[in-house]
Amino acid sequence: MTISPQASETPRHSGMRDVCPDDYLTVELLCAGLAKIRLDRQQGPAEQVPGSRDPNAGLLPRAWRTGFTRLWWAGHHQTANWPQDDLDVFAACRRPMRDWPVRLALSEADQDQSLLEGGELSGFSEQAAALAAKADVEAELVENQIFAQLLATAQANGRTEAEVQRAYVELRLMHIREPVLSDLDVLRRAQRMPGTSASGEPHFKELIRVAYRFQHAPAGAILRVCDACGNPMPGVNSPCAVPGCRGSAIQRKLRTLEGYWVQHRATRRFHHDAGLVEARLFDGITELPHDLVRLEEYPGLDSWDGAVWFHRPGSASDECWLFDAKDCVSATLLGRRFNCDYQLRATRRFLVVAKHRATPAYLTDLSRELDGRVNGLEIVDEDAFIHRVIERSRQAGQRA
Repeated sequence: MTISPQASETPRHSGMRDVCPDDYLTVELLCAGLAKIRLDRQQGPAEQVPGSRDPNAGLLPRAWRTGFTRLWWAGHHQTANWPQDDLDVFAACRRPMRDWPVRLALSEADQDQSLLEGGELSGFSEQAAALAAKADVEAELVENQIFAQLLATAQANGRTEAEVQRAYVELRLMHIREPVLSDLDVLRRAQRMPGTSASGEPHFKELIRVAYRFQHAPAGAILRVCDACGNPMPGVNSPCAVPGCRGSAIQRKLRTLEGYWVQHRATRRFHHDAGLVEARLFDGITELPHDLVRLEEYPGLDSWDGAVWFHRPGSASDECWLFDAKDCVSATLLGRRFNCDYQLRATRRFLVVAKHRATPAYLTDLSRELDGRVNGLEIVDEDAFIHRVIERSRQAGQRA
């Protein structure tokens, strides 16, 4: 598949790149294009991998074409004579970016990342595509459809703001804690959330169809799953593949009518796996004395991942700490796209990093990208955050 000018036309001299380019934007565009190609492949009749498409099948996604053109200009200015066509870039996507013929201004950690792992997007590429999508580079990626349907389901099952919030929390936690659901589980949940769309179809059932895939098993099923996060696992002795999860395989028996539902890749990557750090924080906070500490999950319909309320004796109001929990491959990409919501009042605001990511270099890169753009935000790893919450609760207990 060769695309020259337009998508990969040899670009005309037009005064482009007279300013310093943003190489992270180039990478995000390429990743968004790869994600769109994967989505087209999943919705198409044949299973293909990027780089094997019929050249007559139509243009590649706009994000890929733009990213390719920016990469071509980078090579032109570095006299690298690369890339010649799209196949050059597809091949490079399977190698660490520090090995590309064109030098990109990325952090040391990100230069070691590749964009493809076999025929699938790498974790870095998945994150970059999602962040690019938030900038409306390529709309309607699968993970966006899941979130939109989740929100629609919550809104259809609440008459008041508090009821909508409760429904939203239940659905978000379902995605984190229930990667596998029997059809009996789905029926029970659908009865509790009967809200329908204009067509009369329950929103909850549509959410399940968007976020999960159905497996026929009319006589029940015995699955091998992770005892810590619940994800299906391939082998008895295989460690869990989810970053930061230390679980091992166990057997789980399911009672079914016709079968069960399993989260597909996008749901696992962006809702389940990424949400495990939130779940660990929720579990740690809820173990503390409820008369001193109160947890609110996803306040303001996910404006923040959580709010921790500390009782203040003699005060008319409690002290509030807001936190967002993140498990991202690239600290630089996270820092570039993270926005702090100041609408909810709080005494302190935290960006909590998954402990398996929080190396000194990672925290340095993240702080550098946030510096001067986001104010009043404390960056800590999950263990440090829980420790601070415990210490603050002890102070509240001593003053009670």
